Amino acid sequence: MTFNRRALHSVPLRWLVVSLLALVLAGCEGLSLTGGGAEGGPASILQIPQSPQDVAASFLDAWGRRDYDAMYALLSPQSQQLTGQPVFRTIYEQADSQIGLQGVTPTFRRAQEQGTSAAIPYDLGLNTTFFGEFSDNDRTMRLVQSPAGWRVAWTPNDIFEGYSSGTRLEVALRREPRGNILDRNGEPLVEQDSTVIELYVTRAAIPDEEACLDLLATLLLEQRSDLAASFADYNFDTQFPVGDVDPDTYSRYSQALSESCAVVTGSRETRRYAGHGAASHITGYVGQIPVELLSRYEEQGYSAGDLIGRTGIESQYETELAGESSRVLRVVEPGGMVVREIAQAAGRDPEDVTLTIDHDLQLAAAQAMNDAFNYAEGNWGSREHSTGGGVVVLDVNSGAVLALASYPTFDPGIFNPDTPIFNVGARQIALQNDSRQPYLNRVIQNTYPAGSTFKIVTTGAAAEERIFDPNDIFYCGRVWDGRAFGDTFPARYDWRNFEVEGANFDTGDVTMSEALAASCNPFFYQMGAELFRDRGPATLTQYARGMGLGQRTGFDFNQPQEAAGQLETPQGADAAISQAIGQGDSQVTILQMARMVAAVANGGTLYQPYIVQSVGTEGGDLLYEATPEAASEFPLSERALTVIQDGMCMVPDSTVYGRTSGQRLGTAWFAFSDPDWYPAPYTVCAKTGTAQTGRIEPHGWFVAYAPADNPQIAIAAMIEHGREGSETAAPIIRRIMDAYFGVSPDQIAPFPEWWFENSYVPMQIPEGSTGV
Repeated sequence: MTFNRRALHSVPLRWLVVSLLALVLAGCEGLSLTGGGAEGGPASILQIPQSPQDVAASFLDAWGRRDYDAMYALLSPQSQQLTGQPVFRTIYEQADSQIGLQGVTPTFRRAQEQGTSAAIPYDLGLNTTFFGEFSDNDRTMRLVQSPAGWRVAWTPNDIFEGYSSGTRLEVALRREPRGNILDRNGEPLVEQDSTVIELYVTRAAIPDEEACLDLLATLLLEQRSDLAASFADYNFDTQFPVGDVDPDTYSRYSQALSESCAVVTGSRETRRYAGHGAASHITGYVGQIPVELLSRYEEQGYSAGDLIGRTGIESQYETELAGESSRVLRVVEPGGMVVREIAQAAGRDPEDVTLTIDHDLQLAAAQAMNDAFNYAEGNWGSREHSTGGGVVVLDVNSGAVLALASYPTFDPGIFNPDTPIFNVGARQIALQNDSRQPYLNRVIQNTYPAGSTFKIVTTGAAAEERIFDPNDIFYCGRVWDGRAFGDTFPARYDWRNFEVEGANFDTGDVTMSEALAASCNPFFYQMGAELFRDRGPATLTQYARGMGLGQRTGFDFNQPQEAAGQLETPQGADAAISQAIGQGDSQVTILQMARMVAAVANGGTLYQPYIVQSVGTEGGDLLYEATPEAASEFPLSERALTVIQDGMCMVPDSTVYGRTSGQRLGTAWFAFSDPDWYPAPYTVCAKTGTAQTGRIEPHGWFVAYAPADNPQIAIAAMIEHGREGSETAAPIIRRIMDAYFGVSPDQIAPFPEWWFENSYVPMQIPEGSTGV
């Protein structure tokens, strides 16, 4: 063997000594300063004899690295005999996971040696995820001599003082009450630790079951037939819960509930949802942590019994509403007595979330939807026909959502374990399996053909592209032949062609705005054909996108995520003509339609809709405060926009008559300005729409803004598989507008009597056409 002298001179003397000792010790069996033997395994590193403090430092360094095998190798043979390596590892893994150990820093004092034993006093700094940095002082580590050198005489006390056999290490979590969800004026939409009134009935004691079902369907926002079916599940002499109401609601209706239902009441403190279903698709609900997610939530400071937001604002703002638990690390005896508190970590207080929603308007919107479906249950509102609907109200000058209701709805309280409802699991499953999909937020999740409401886009495009001069006259008959433009349909029809006797007349001469007011199909067939032929296949699609359709709006509410819809470029004249009347492959959301109408009202600005006004508790610093955000402008001139506005303002106006027909021109005059039937004390601009669905029941649209001269709000409503929008959605929007403008109760327009008195009559809308 030869040595490189230069290299040899560069090696420190201490490493030469270590190397020589290693060569000597390599042949010695059983001699290992890192702890060999049956339990510890073979030594991984050969070392020279170490002091007690060296061994203690190595042990704690391994703990900081979570190298439990290296720690165990430094235990005395007796300690290894008393605690097997798997048990040792489990003890440390559990302790470290409870505190989120990141590292340790010991500060040793002078070791005290006596023969074959030693005691080392020291302080220990711990860096942890859950408790930050904290110190555990005045600790003592005990070591004994072994054939391998100094080794740790280990007990659980070496983790924390007081932690011994029979005790347990636990993290106590202390969580403050969950934050509230408030409306724009500070009125609770969701209130923690609030009182609800529980309603119980016994069928044998009900004085008038028919009247009772009518009343409960109104108060509980349920369809009457569903309530009747639930009643049938109970024996006549069984008392059962039917639902919860707010205390003020009970105060107003307590006498009626007693006289019609012989209601028995109870009360409880819980997380109260205003209207118990009136805002479910906004607020969402809280429920227990799913088993498959429990470990993840426990890492975030939750306990198995905690409730979390499962949908809606409750889920989207879980972190803010729940806050963060304070933590106390402690040693506890089996009986629960605390032996020692080791460390504490302050939590973070829950915050309130304030929405742009108006409490009273939200309740009015939900009530209008519920009452409409119940009143029309013998007609379009039955399960046999309509599957539901949605409505949304926007501030036209900011994009703030003032109300949003989807029907059918559900009571969020049934997901709270404190609900008194019997068989609540079965109730939840029934909601999940309901073909009408009550969990679905129809305003943002579903997409629909726009029907005649799309004529707003076609009007704007035709005016901007100067396909037709706003003052020119078009004759609106009941039949249109588009074969000269490449249409393969031998004839397309105006909606009036299929109306009842007396209403199936030619609209006659119309300007562009009047064509929009009368929803004249032939005019829009021709505009679609000419835009396609003269301006290109993508022209109308581009205008629709520029007016906010067929794409996500940027809504700040993402539980659930809004749908984008779709706008296809027509590949032929047929498709282009159908697109112009809102049929074909175009799909939009209710929110997109409301946003477009808001832009028509405000002069062409598309605002990004938002529903969260601020996050933070009153009196404290706000974590977030929203400001209106203009996303884009309409691709329309003031001239083209005026054509749309003029046309929409004629739709509900009973004083506007056709130039040649002598008949009222607008398609919704009877809903708002009939002089013989509750004329509205405010002015409205609107558009009706009826879209083919592949079934005999079309989708019915109504979109509007008001007041006409100084717009404040825009509304869009859509009723699935009902009848024409003027017949279904328009009366619902009238009811909501009456609430917004504070119409006195005696002037609020009732729903049409035929909803209740007549049976359903199928619509006859041929392919390639649309209703009003």
